[in-house]
Amino acid sequence: MKRRSFIGLAAATALLAASPALAQSGRVVVYNAGGPELFKPLSEAFAKKHPDVKIDVINAGVGELFTRIRAERSNPRGDVLLGASGEAFVGNTELFQPYKAKEHDAFDPKVIGPDNTFYGFSMPLQALIVNTKLMPLDQAPKSWKDLGEPRYKGKIIMSNPSLSGSAYGQIAQILQLHGWDLMQKVVQNATFVAQSAVVYQNVAKGEYAIGLTGDSNIVTMAQQGYPVAAVYPSEGTALRFDASGIIKGGPNPEPAKLFLDFVNSKESHEIIVKTNRRSVRKDAPAPAGQIATSDIKTFAYDDAAAAKDRKANLEKFDDLLSRK
Repeated sequence: MKRRSFIGLAAATALLAASPALAQSGRVVVYNAGGPELFKPLSEAFAKKHPDVKIDVINAGVGELFTRIRAERSNPRGDVLLGASGEAFVGNTELFQPYKAKEHDAFDPKVIGPDNTFYGFSMPLQALIVNTKLMPLDQAPKSWKDLGEPRYKGKIIMSNPSLSGSAYGQIAQILQLHGWDLMQKVVQNATFVAQSAVVYQNVAKGEYAIGLTGDSNIVTMAQQGYPVAAVYPSEGTALRFDASGIIKGGPNPEPAKLFLDFVNSKESHEIIVKTNRRSVRKDAPAPAGQIATSDIKTFAYDDAAAAKDRKANLEKFDDLLSRK
């Protein structure tokens, strides 16, 4: 009887090892900062490969998700953070589990976190989105510095950097190039909203003439027929990236590894490119309709300094905004 039980256990173990569907069952909780329009095709492709892994997703901004992860630190509820800004990861690596992805070598070391705590995802190069019906391009701002000009007061919409990782990247670039003197003028000129998507959507719909957003959003709006164009600041835009990582102590560590490996795969990055985003993988093609990254002027952006100064910068920004 004991021998039969042992044989039965051994057979079941062998069957489990031989069956990927059984071995890779479970659930994974994804905190998604990349937007639902990107998560949908990624999750559908993952589900085809791993139908027995249930995906739960929470969509929110970078600031909200990092606040949540830190608050849950003693009892994490999420497994993977997807598509959050590189600066935010750099400043919070202790919240993420070291894990060397299967396709580790496809990534430049510059977009991989210390001890493999995160991997680069896409490159949201920040640009000005201009509604060309409201403002001809020859009258639009050409630089970060122009955003402080009095003639643009009330015509600019931006996302609140306390809530959005890309918006924090925008103000960090302004600060590194021009300091707080310009930032004060920009705060006076712009309207700040809670969600990044509202910025490019409202410019496309003609609510505002000028906004700041990732260039992939501008291409998407133009493809949908909206009268928008991208203006890359003349001082340069930062070669920033967003990233993904496994939350330390999450409830489903093995499905989390499975999901992160998929997110880092070539197949996944081909999906990213189809949504007009620039991939950080060395072997990913450029998005159709995008200016080549090599043709865009960039500057030496210090993401470590942006991460280190984040708290102080946001406190000063909040003070300026409250006194507006």
